[in-house]
Amino acid sequence: MERIKMIILPQLNDCAGDITKNWFVYYSVRDPRTNRMERFKTYKGINKFKNPERRYAKSEEIIGEISKKLKEGWTPFKDDSKIIYADQLRYKNIVEIYGEMRASNTSFRFYSNKYLETLTKASDGTLGTYRSKLRIFSEWIEANYGEVDISAVTNSVVLKFFSEHLIGKKKLADKTIRCFKQNISNVFDYVVEVGRVMKNPVYNIPQGYDKDEAPRPVAEFDIQKFRDLISRRDPQLWMAIEFETYCFLRPGKELRLLKIRDIDFARGLINVDRFRSKTNRDRFATIPDHFLIKIREVYNLHKCNRDFYVFGKGYKPGPECLGKNNLKNRFNSFREILNMPSEYKLYSWKHTGNSLALDNNISMYALRDQNGHSSVQVTEIYTKNKVGTISREIRDKFPDLDNL
Repeated sequence: MERIKMIILPQLNDCAGDITKNWFVYYSVRDPRTNRMERFKTYKGINKFKNPERRYAKSEEIIGEISKKLKEGWTPFKDDSKIIYADQLRYKNIVEIYGEMRASNTSFRFYSNKYLETLTKASDGTLGTYRSKLRIFSEWIEANYGEVDISAVTNSVVLKFFSEHLIGKKKLADKTIRCFKQNISNVFDYVVEVGRVMKNPVYNIPQGYDKDEAPRPVAEFDIQKFRDLISRRDPQLWMAIEFETYCFLRPGKELRLLKIRDIDFARGLINVDRFRSKTNRDRFATIPDHFLIKIREVYNLHKCNRDFYVFGKGYKPGPECLGKNNLKNRFNSFREILNMPSEYKLYSWKHTGNSLALDNNISMYALRDQNGHSSVQVTEIYTKNKVGTISREIRDKFPDLDNL
């Protein structure tokens, strides 16, 4: 998306220091109704002072007040004929500098925001997915048709978005297409419910590309290649892989938001509270002895501030955690360097840990607790679907045609 300048923060025109003239503070804001930058001036309280130092002081005070209000979402525009609503689909960086105000109408964007307001019990991750998908659809509609009334978004418009944009241009996988379909359809279900349209136009959606994007366990003969390269060039990333492999920490909140205080360096346990756990269950992951020794004697994590994130910025523990895609992107770059299969993803190392545990006859009960599953049956289904069953006899004993 092209960056759009939304505001120009206040500045002082001091007339080159000439106190015989009227000084003023000026700033510019984009009018959401016309999409044009509008300039504003304020002289209030500045020119009553005949001393330039007093004028400068008063100007700084005014600049600070206006800047604060603009950053908090205040707008200098007044138009009682327009309703103003918080636009949850806007990019986060634009919201921070411009606020969450947008002129209302009866467009898909407007009803998307109204629908998002009903999701009071949804997690941050779910809301993020909705905002992303609905924003993409809203921007596509506006780019191709303008901010049309939602009744103009017919089945033919919806099909064009899916077939030409998502599938034809973006070449998205079927799983992603189904996610878009569900999110957009839910908005239209809401619009039907409030009586704005008679029928949900999201139907007969074509399938996306058949891509097998599920992460796979890393084969034993590839583990060494990853270890040799990553541990040498990016020790922090390799430490993250070790936590994921040995302790089954998922690379999202469980790994990224791990703090020093969550680690029991004496007993070898990691506290994964339900607020970070994908399963919404508190659990204690066991640290294998050899890895516990390493995090104490090699990584020296026990000497760090207990409030620090284990995976902080600057490739070391710190007060700020990494961005949610940071470790994934770093791993993907090493995967490309090594020319490894695309099925190897950062999440693969959790599956790899389960696979290695099964190969070494660790019980399903131990795997259940380490994964944080509710039952052994769930663990059995998980290992069957994510890890698979490998015949050691076939793998190790099958003859090689080149050696017959």
